[in-house]
Amino acid sequence: MIAILQMIEIIEDPRQQSKTKHKLLDIVIIVLFAKLANADDWEEIEYCAKVNEHFLKKYIELENGVPVITLYL
Repeated sequence: MIAILQMIEIIEDPRQQSKTKHKLLDIVIIVLFAKLANADDWEEIEYCAKVNEHFLKKYIELENGVPVITLYL
């Protein structure tokens, strides 16, 4: 998992930081984790992140909690 985090941290975040609530690393890890758990849509990705929030916080900060579905759309 650490190797995956290090690779994803290399990705540049083109968003305006003042307009972001969640880190790009957090979003990418959530989507990757949920897809590995067979999440098929954005609702399932959000559900997977909420159910596994405690586990995810071992690897990512989630300063503002789990991103809501509208973030992914």
